[in-house]
Amino acid sequence: MKRNRIIWFCLWVLSVVGISLKGGVVTYGFFALLTLVPLLSFVYLLAVYWLFHIYQELEQRFVSVNEPVRYRFALVNEYPLQFVSIRVRFFSAFSTITDLDDETEYELKPNSRIEKETRLICKYRGEYDIGIKEIEIQDYFRLFRVRYRNKECIHAVVRPQLIQTETLGDIALSDAVRESERNKSELDVLSREYVPGDDQRLINWSQSARSGSLMTRLMSGADQQEIAIITDTFRSGLEQSEFLPPENKILETALAISYYFSRHQICAAEYHLGEDLVRLTMESTWRFEEFYNAMSDIRFSSLHTHARLYEAATQRQDLLGSSMAFLILSVWDGEADALLRILEQNGLTVVICYIGEQNVPDVAGHRTCTLLCLSPDSDLTKGICI
Repeated sequence: MKRNRIIWFCLWVLSVVGISLKGGVVTYGFFALLTLVPLLSFVYLLAVYWLFHIYQELEQRFVSVNEPVRYRFALVNEYPLQFVSIRVRFFSAFSTITDLDDETEYELKPNSRIEKETRLICKYRGEYDIGIKEIEIQDYFRLFRVRYRNKECIHAVVRPQLIQTETLGDIALSDAVRESERNKSELDVLSREYVPGDDQRLINWSQSARSGSLMTRLMSGADQQEIAIITDTFRSGLEQSEFLPPENKILETALAISYYFSRHQICAAEYHLGEDLVRLTMESTWRFEEFYNAMSDIRFSSLHTHARLYEAATQRQDLLGSSMAFLILSVWDGEADALLRILEQNGLTVVICYIGEQNVPDVAGHRTCTLLCLSPDSDLTKGICI
């Protein structure tokens, strides 16, 4: 295009020199024609802008992260005017399109159409535009290029990915559950006098020696085996590029942990802030779809601060009475640390799933806490356990 501009300008200068030195009908006509070229190009681009149409379609409006879905679009020319150069540019920050690129140039003959079908993959959970973002057109003489935003984008509702895993980073979920049960039992051991029929394996020999009679352990923690999954719904960023990746990974992690418990028939409950502290449960795998749908509808907000989460959590005895807790968040502050301390004070083993690589929580003073750091774009099984 730059070369064509240089050629046009040189010819126009020569025409000006020609009419200055010689004149004549041919010279003036050549000058007038070259002078009108930019105006004709502008009118042509304006006509293409108004007459050209794009139709695009996604196989389904509700899609899941990393799930390829069929995507098709059509470039349509319904008029007796040839469109010589059309390029379409796609949204690429949050989605990818296979087998197509932004550099392909299409030419549409009069009353014709071009159709393309491929696969589209969304990267993050949320609601955002996908498909064709911008359209670029050029004139016949390739002097000017106009790029404008597509007026009819596809607005997709993307659900989080459901991952089946037995581990998070270096943490085996089965080991974490067993460790919490052991710690809870040791902390909640009560004793009473032994009566015939009690399990002899539960005899507390040290207390029996001190009291002079057989004493048996009474595990008060046996009725408190529910595991709490605390999902942080605080939105810290203003731009979609800032908050979509961590929010996607938070829900992906919470769902992966919940799905593990559901498959292994482990009693668990998920807690997150909405208008109040919301509690979701899953009893078995066959009911997990309902739980997944509820988790997919979770809304993140800058109003869901850790101060509100701390206040709401400390008033819930069902949460504080859990055997352990998974705390999943992407921002660490004083209120988050206070929540961790109150959980530990109530005898909970805590696994912190921190989504991010900066401002990593300092858990050096917490004896029953395990920290797992996950990048927003990393595999759940490849996090770093600290």
